[in-house]
Amino acid sequence: MKTELGGDRLGSGNKQEISLRNYERSTHDLGYIWRSSMASGTLVPFMSEVGLPGDSFDIDLDCDVKTLPTLGPLFGSYKVQLDVFECPVRLYNGKLHMNMLNIGMDMSEVLLPQLEMISTYDATKGDNQQVNSSSIYSYLNIRGLGRQSGTNTYQKRYFNAIPYLGYWDVYKNYYANKQEERGFVIHAANPENDFKILQAELYTYKEIGTEENSYDIHPTAVTTVDTDVTGDVVLEVKTKWNNALNEYGSPDYEDIKVNFGGVPVPVTELFNEIYTEFDNDEGTQVTYCRDYTGVRASGQTWQISQTLIENVEEEGQGEPQLKEFPLENIDDMRMDILEAVRDTTAFIVNKNSDAPYGLGLDYVALDKQYKTSSQEGLGIKTYQSDLFNNWISTEWIDGTNGVNEVTAVSTAGNEFTIDALNLANKVYNMLNRIAISGGSYDDWLDAVYTHERSKSVENPIYHGSLIKELAFEEVVSTTDVLDVENGTDQPMGTLAGRGRLTGKNKGGRVKIKVSEPSYILGIVSITPRIDYSQGNKWDVNLKTMNDLHKPALDEIGFQDLITDQMAWFDTVTNASGDVTYGTAGKQPAWINYMTNVNQCRGNFAVKGNEMFMTLNRRYEQGTGGIEDLTTYVDPSKYNQIFAQTSRDSQNFWVQISNRITARRKMSAKVIPNL
Repeated sequence: MKTELGGDRLGSGNKQEISLRNYERSTHDLGYIWRSSMASGTLVPFMSEVGLPGDSFDIDLDCDVKTLPTLGPLFGSYKVQLDVFECPVRLYNGKLHMNMLNIGMDMSEVLLPQLEMISTYDATKGDNQQVNSSSIYSYLNIRGLGRQSGTNTYQKRYFNAIPYLGYWDVYKNYYANKQEERGFVIHAANPENDFKILQAELYTYKEIGTEENSYDIHPTAVTTVDTDVTGDVVLEVKTKWNNALNEYGSPDYEDIKVNFGGVPVPVTELFNEIYTEFDNDEGTQVTYCRDYTGVRASGQTWQISQTLIENVEEEGQGEPQLKEFPLENIDDMRMDILEAVRDTTAFIVNKNSDAPYGLGLDYVALDKQYKTSSQEGLGIKTYQSDLFNNWISTEWIDGTNGVNEVTAVSTAGNEFTIDALNLANKVYNMLNRIAISGGSYDDWLDAVYTHERSKSVENPIYHGSLIKELAFEEVVSTTDVLDVENGTDQPMGTLAGRGRLTGKNKGGRVKIKVSEPSYILGIVSITPRIDYSQGNKWDVNLKTMNDLHKPALDEIGFQDLITDQMAWFDTVTNASGDVTYGTAGKQPAWINYMTNVNQCRGNFAVKGNEMFMTLNRRYEQGTGGIEDLTTYVDPSKYNQIFAQTSRDSQNFWVQISNRITARRKMSAKVIPNL
């Protein structure tokens, strides 16, 4: 290559050109096999490799997915997708982003962002004591901090944070639903605050006063279970008395007991603080038991009056939950990194960083670390696009500064003109193009100018995918089998199933030419192709012939996505037949005539019957209608076909072949020629 002495300048001539020797490239085999268990709906990194300027990667992907046996045949399939991205290091360093003067003379001043981890070490415990093998940190090749030195009670270590930051940038740009303006990450439940209410059964009963003027200690619910970091338990036992009283006394606390292994223990022996509050209007009282005096043991269960409560887990943080976070937090992280350009120390990502970055790095106590929990920190993807999983935010269309407000034409006085109408119409069309595109700067350029351009690399680059289909085949028992767990016989001819990849295959070959230091990141996901069974189809609400589609009214803009099509219980009705529909967002007008969704009826639409044999989108019913109106997958809702149905189950076994041939400017020789 050639360069000018002292640096290239425009129009300076070629008398001072200097020739620099090119480095030769050699070929290297970087292939490997990656194996892991997985749950559906999670985004799991399977590749995290360093790329240098001049590198070229020829990647040939292949995968095999098997499942644990199912309880029956499954009518449905999953989409298995492997995606490969390039994440330039420059995106996460302000000095590189600005192409600063003289920085090339001392690149040791360019500090990579670091991931701060704190943990403890116990030689008697296993591999997962510091980092769970199915957490995001493990998938990004961090398996532990190391042994403690000396008498320190904990240890701290810093790791290169580029792959971690790149993962969430990829999430925002390629997997998240920007219309919801939120994402979801797996984060463990906190055992200090999360207890499971397992059953309701009256344990103690006492009458006070005369028959005409009495009330019962008759608990109806435990409304709150809370603790602080010291392990103290707060129990609220709600009781109700028989008739409204002007004067009454507190219940006899000796008669409110906790059942330890069949032995009733009064709460007075277990709590230092007990008191009751009354509500005359409701006819209820709540007894509070605070400041627990004992130590909770692993697997210990408590029966407080009528409610059985179980501690979730001795170590770690309990079962994984879906934690919502604002998508703007990912942009904020990038801005924080770039604003730190003048700092002389590395940018640190730690437990104080906003979600999703800091969640898994946090801890309740030094021996209770979130990163030791199953699948901690993995992002959650959305369902496949269909009628009920694609919409535009209502605020973008009808809200303040939305399309309709910006393009409104005043009819007051003599202000209305055809010119104003034409201009408003053009602005309306342009803003609608921007709205449906996604709303980012790149989306704006695409929508407004429709010009093929060389995009600036300001986000991770998508390079290619492998897509396969996971279907389920029947397995028929040819002999009687004893179900040891339930003590029952499974007769010959019992149907079960297992998942296997079909012959359907798309993509798999990826070529990458690296122009700057980068990370090559691969992410695998398993997405259920879902069915619907709870909604009323749109056409059952037609009232007159005028409600039908008319070609003359094409391209009129947007209509509401009526949630009655998703689940009937999101619609409010009364005895007069009045109907109030819920909405999720905006969709193109007349879209119901253009697409359809999978449907389940009969026993396949009955929870607890044969619905487990389908991949049903089971919307959660609450007092306000649909409680989980989102396009993001909840992995736990698709475990019902398997024997292991808990939130932390990983019923898919994934094996990925990464055949990588890399040509890079690096000598393959071990020592110089003699």
